Amino acid sequence: MPAVLAYLDAYREPASLDAPRPVSLMPSTVALTAFLSRVPAGVPSLAEDDVDEVVDLNEHLVLPGHEPSTFIIRVSGWSMIGAGIFDGDEVLVDRALAPRQGDIVVAAVNNELTIKRLGKVDGHVALLPENAHFKPIVFREGETLSIWGVVTRCLRTLR
Repeated sequence: MPAVLAYLDAYREPASLDAPRPVSLMPSTVALTAFLSRVPAGVPSLAEDDVDEVVDLNEHLVLPGHEPSTFIIRVSGWSMIGAGIFDGDEVLVDRALAPRQGDIVVAAVNNELTIKRLGKVDGHVALLPENAHFKPIVFREGETLSIWGVVTRCLRTLR
């Protein structure tokens, strides 16, 4: 029998984990100005004064209708640096999305959360780090893996 993937529904928490809080049950609009032009990261150019729209961060960061199932989790550790996720970053995790091979997921392994890429090693389900200094977590016959949610965004403080 292959390893069992237990996809948790959007409202059930693993037994020993603190109950998370959604990003927002009653979204409020945060009025940020978005400019029509893009800013090159290379050669400087003149900035345009054309305002494109006002951005609601809920609409920008969270899938429509997924507000109750979307959470922010702070990352600890360096196993995902190859995916651009660093120690101290915050990731948005959507528990309503069905995880697929190749997705970056938050998973409960022995009631402890970890963030890794969902994949396979030698035909076995595995959680794959994005740092060569870490080993994959491979699930063998009879072992289970609980996918807590799918990572949709990474937030980083630059200052």
